[in-house]
Order: sequence, then C-alpha cells, then structure tokens
Amino acid sequence: MNKKQTFYGFTLIELLIVIALLGFLSITGLSLFQGSQKRARDSRRKTDLWQVTKALEMYANDYGYPKSTVGGVESGKIIGCGGGSTACEWGSTWSRETVYMQKLPKDPGAVSYCYQVVSNGYKLFAKLEDADDADVTSGTCNSMPYNYVIRSSNLLPTQ
Repeated sequence: MNKKQTFYGFTLIELLIVIALLGFLSITGLSLFQGSQKRARDSRRKTDLWQVTKALEMYANDYGYPKSTVGGVESGKIIGCGGGSTACEWGSTWSRETVYMQKLPKDPGAVSYCYQVVSNGYKLFAKLEDADDADVTSGTCNSMPYNYVIRSSNLLPTQ
C-alpha cells in the first residue's frame, strides 16, 4: 500500500512574511502614537502659558509686572510670591495676599518654563517638542534656547 502523506500548515516563508508585516505595522503605529503624544504635550504647554499670562495681567493690575531677577541675576521664575520678593516655583501656588494661580503650571517634560521681564513687559518661554509646529520661533531665556515665546501685549514683536 502506498499512502500519500499530506501536511497542513504554513511554510517557513509564509510565517516570515507575516512576522515582517506585523513588525512593520507595529513600528508605524508606534511612531504615529508618539507623534500624537508630542503634539498633546505641546498643546498643554501653550495652554499653560496662556493661563500664566492671564494671571500675570491680574498681578500687574495690583502690583505691576513681577520681576524675574534675584540680586541682579536672571532666575527664569516669577518673583512675586509671599511678600512679593520670593521666587514662585513652577508647580506651586502663586499668591501674594491674593491667590493668582492655585498651581503655577509645570512643564510636562524635562525643560522648565521660563519667565523674563523685558522693558515694560514680559516674555514666557517653553520648549516645544514638535519642530514642525506653526508657532515655533526662537528665543533665549536664562541662556537656554527655547522655541515658543509669548510676549505681553504691550511689547512690540521685535522686543
């Protein structure tokens, strides 16, 4: 008797093709996911700084714009906590008789926000992760490069 054996299953080549396709799809999906996370963190940074500008304007109505220097050295922080001569830490309460922000926002990444007084106004700086963002610009605060700047409304675009 001659029996013919038949095997059912996948060949090695078919398995390798499927594994390669799954690897390609997972890498593509992961890169798209990471890109959307960067854009979400950048959106949060922009929102955070706009909230700080509102609080700065309220503070300016009471005391004028807060300083950003301690002993003549640029700190990158808002000097206006406590009695008005204490640096407000990013991530802490900003108050001076009145609470201006329950919690000064803190950057979701490793680089901290930066505040700088310029002539009769201020600038707020953040470092965006998405270099292709339409709002990317250049600026320096505390000798560190930043790529997102908000200026007070009373400053000229060149200041």
